[in-house]
Amino acid sequence: MSFDGFYTHKITEELTSKLKNGRIHKIYQPFEQELQFVIRANRTNYRLDASIHPIYYRLHLTEVKANNPQQAPMFCMLLRKHLENATVLDIRQYENDRIITFELSGRDELGDLQSYLLIFELMGRHSNIILVNPVTNKIIDCIKHIPPSMNSFRSLQPGTEYILPPKNENQENILTLSDTQLNEFATENQELLATGKASKVIQGMSGLASKQITAWINDDQLTAYQALEKYLHELKTGQPVIFRTDNQMKFYAMDLPYIEGERDYYESLSESLDVFYNQKVRLDRVKQLSGDLIQRIKQIIEKNYHKLENLEKDRQVAQDADVYRLKGELINAFSYQIEKGQSSTVVANYYDNNEPYTIELNPRKTPSENSQAYFKRYTKYRDSLRFIEKQEKLAQQEIEYLNSVLVQLEQAEIEDIEDIKAELIREGYGGKRNKSDKKRAKSKSKPRRYKSSDGVMIYVGRNNQQNDELSMRKASKNHWWLHTKDIPGAHVIVESDKPSDQTMTEAAEIAAYYSKSHNSANVPVDTVQVKHLRKPNGAKPGYVIYEGQNTLFVTPVEKKINELKIND
Repeated sequence: MSFDGFYTHKITEELTSKLKNGRIHKIYQPFEQELQFVIRANRTNYRLDASIHPIYYRLHLTEVKANNPQQAPMFCMLLRKHLENATVLDIRQYENDRIITFELSGRDELGDLQSYLLIFELMGRHSNIILVNPVTNKIIDCIKHIPPSMNSFRSLQPGTEYILPPKNENQENILTLSDTQLNEFATENQELLATGKASKVIQGMSGLASKQITAWINDDQLTAYQALEKYLHELKTGQPVIFRTDNQMKFYAMDLPYIEGERDYYESLSESLDVFYNQKVRLDRVKQLSGDLIQRIKQIIEKNYHKLENLEKDRQVAQDADVYRLKGELINAFSYQIEKGQSSTVVANYYDNNEPYTIELNPRKTPSENSQAYFKRYTKYRDSLRFIEKQEKLAQQEIEYLNSVLVQLEQAEIEDIEDIKAELIREGYGGKRNKSDKKRAKSKSKPRRYKSSDGVMIYVGRNNQQNDELSMRKASKNHWWLHTKDIPGAHVIVESDKPSDQTMTEAAEIAAYYSKSHNSANVPVDTVQVKHLRKPNGAKPGYVIYEGQNTLFVTPVEKKINELKIND
């Protein structure tokens, strides 16, 4: 990614064109490090997303509406008090740094007109969102407090004076230079520009852009001045792009020819950022909401594997049960030739052609007591085999169930997390909700929806409770059910009694995509009509048995699957 000063310059222009003279209608804080503002401007409601995440810091318009806590955090309440119904007078960038200031006008609780500065500092782990009184230049509050003990240059706390971050005096803001000044600057820094070190002397330039400047100078034989001039022109006229190279994604405000790999172009910077961060941030958000739940599930799975190992050891011992029964029978049969005090005896094993068979004895016991001791051990181990088989089955079922939950958490959307946590609590996992946890709005999660190339609806369960509801209650008996074979995954329903081969293949690819093997090739997927499904009594959510299935082998491709998805 490359949210540098030049990208900040472009996003500031975009936000100004959309939001200037708009009115802040609603303010939300869906996550600890993120704010969303609903701003009404030009007869349109825009949703502004602002994050101070140390890696995914950003500010852009978004279409994503997150579930919010039922009780808003303190900083969100303060912003609502001061800024709801405030007007956006101006949006500006500080020089070419990653600092964007919203100049606002609103009314306080007495109805008096007040001015505010809402400052977004987008600087990695130093990112912050700060509300400032421009008359006194005092901080009203900020989303992250920085005491003097943590930063000797400036303190970010309510009541302190707002001081801008320190500036690198060796860097030049080339956006403010005239053509003559730009030429002089390029000549003076020719060597740095030609060796990928432009960011050392150009304010707000990322390493990504520095490499492009160098490529134009060295590969295209442009002068340093021509390269900078070209860069500024492309920045002004270029189209936002996301680069996909070596399983990595980067974005920039314009196309950079030197980067190899696939690239997608977008109509606006906000649109490209929405796509980029939707993929990057989802797992991070899921991790925030699930807390230590994933780790706890993995510990339970590991505990079950350890239990299976111990049960296997017990099985090896218990499998000698028939030996103890044989010894008990033989002692009874030949008790007339055994006397108390013997430590062993040799008898004819009539189960093995009367071959001699040695039996150990307790010399303190009579033949009858030795026989009963062996029968008692036989009964104990016989019963333990049944217990071992039952416990092995329970452990395997629990492993399968929890693995399916891990897959669901890995692929979950934000609104799915509360449903999964509630299911785990009902099943005895996850413990009780911590009183300090902020309750979030109730989920309205519904199955994922797809439409095949033939126009047939395909539904995908998001969690095990939803899988049961979809497969055992909502689906018609003649509809088709799909699930990866012996692999944790989602239930998939094809809403047709006679789907085409194309539809079944696409549904199988969707089932493979929403499974533990979503990155694999030739994934086996079982297909069967719903009427052949059966849920055993007492089975865990999402568990069904079936017969008469066919198995398809497919390779899921994300781009193809996304083309079939119906976005609600």
